Amino acid sequence: MAYRDLEPMSKQLTIVVGLTVVGFMAFGLALSYYRNILFDTHLMEIGEQNDMLQKHIDSEQGDLDYYRSAQYKDKYAKETLGKLNPGEKLLIITQKPPSLDINPGPDFSVSEQQTAAFEETLRQMPVYLHWKLYFFEKEKIEELKRGI
Repeated sequence: MAYRDLEPMSKQLTIVVGLTVVGFMAFGLALSYYRNILFDTHLMEIGEQNDMLQKHIDSEQGDLDYYRSAQYKDKYAKETLGKLNPGEKLLIITQKPPSLDINPGPDFSVSEQQTAAFEETLRQMPVYLHWKLYFFEKEKIEELKRGI
């Protein structure tokens, strides 16, 4: 009888140990799957960072190429050091354009007189001064339009 009592106990123990091992294996599989998902997510984030860094490097490389170019060296020498290439001449413009004193007849309104004075001033100004006013002195354009 002792033999009969041990047999069901050993079967139960074997089943419990087997189920425990299978449970640990399933837990290990789930943990491995979760780690793979985290790794893939991290890998995608690193890929996006690499793409951003590559774009940044490309833009900085363009700047570096420009600073190493002969064109930039020539510009730097001219602007900073005052150097000129052989055969080049430097032109410095120091005087302002002459102001106009236009007095149209009394038949015109004030706005028409201001418009005529503005257009006449523009006709007499060199084109480079038009651009200078446009880029650097926009408030003077408004003054010219008002006839000040």
